Amino acid sequence: MSPGFRPMHRLYSIPIGLLLGILLALLFPAGAPYVAWLGQIFLAVLKLLILPLILVSIYASLAGGTDLRQIGGRALGYYLLTSAVAATLGTVIGLSLSHDIPAGLLDLPPAQPTEAAFSLERMIANLIPSNLFASLAEGNVLHIVFVAVIAALASRRLAADHRATLLGGAQALDALVMQMLAGVLKLAPIGVMALVYTGLAGMDWTGVLQLRPFVWAVALAAFLHALIVMPTLYRVRAGRSPWPFVAACREPLLTALSTASSNATYPVSKRALEAAGISERVTSLTLPLGATLNMDGSALYQSILLIFMSQLAGADLSIWQALFIVLLTMASSAGTAGIPGGGIAMMAFMLDLLGLPQTYLALYLVVDRFFDYPITAINVWGDLVVAAIVDREVRGSGLNRQD
Repeated sequence: MSPGFRPMHRLYSIPIGLLLGILLALLFPAGAPYVAWLGQIFLAVLKLLILPLILVSIYASLAGGTDLRQIGGRALGYYLLTSAVAATLGTVIGLSLSHDIPAGLLDLPPAQPTEAAFSLERMIANLIPSNLFASLAEGNVLHIVFVAVIAALASRRLAADHRATLLGGAQALDALVMQMLAGVLKLAPIGVMALVYTGLAGMDWTGVLQLRPFVWAVALAAFLHALIVMPTLYRVRAGRSPWPFVAACREPLLTALSTASSNATYPVSKRALEAAGISERVTSLTLPLGATLNMDGSALYQSILLIFMSQLAGADLSIWQALFIVLLTMASSAGTAGIPGGGIAMMAFMLDLLGLPQTYLALYLVVDRFFDYPITAINVWGDLVVAAIVDREVRGSGLNRQD
């Protein structure tokens, strides 16, 4: 764990800002316009830092592994598979259970029709960039993830000294941005308070009680992915019963569930896996890679949330929009992995791409604090399962004979 992750413990003060924003919205809704600028500044600075951090952190994780092809390549393949399954599962369940939510339920602004129209050409344009600087300026997360992955893979073919220079620079930039982000997050309670206060002032709170289908959708998707999909994948690929492995991993799972921090859980996960017989060579690469690229819980949760937000805004989702949400949540969950507070900026970018007003960030902030803990546990569970499967496969292929 890098020193830059230590300030994450300050995030426990965020619920204070959240509760204060809710109380102010309930008691003094007329005062919201006077503090709106605080939330705007906080969100703007997060957006400023989040994209460079995605670029350098994903590059450093992919370019730094000495066993990228044998171990990292296998892990990356499984991470992409499980994230795709999670995002698809969340999208299907979200579409199935969101129909009973009436548009305009919470008296939030409607979607912008001109931004909600998608096509295959638009989807490709949002995935593959033609100008990196334009993508950075526009805040296109999919473009940044695409460039980071391609650059990291290409760097593997450079001379060792050039590769080391680039990797060292990326790691130094990653540490620098993390330090800047840590400073910004000291003011997170104030920023969150302003965002929630502004977004919830005047909201029809009786309508919130009608969002029960959203809770059921997240619970169902989480249950299916954590207790059906991942154990089945483990049984099929590792050839063993998953339940003894669940028992062996109870400590990191409980840590993730209680801290809502996958990065804080990293050393606990590493110790538990190696105590269960997983090679240190495998855990040293798969766990950091997973902390950056693998967020199954976030993928299924964000896809459901975006679908319900679209329904609240009165936007009719086409099949291409549903597919776009799958790709978008896969990329955005990879980009926010291990980044404290990054989910706020990522959700802001996704709302822009779907043509939904930034006011919906308030709804995200309210539900996120409730679901953050179980969703983080699912993220960590995906890392643990993939590490065990990769270890089993590399041992079977003879790549790990020295362990």
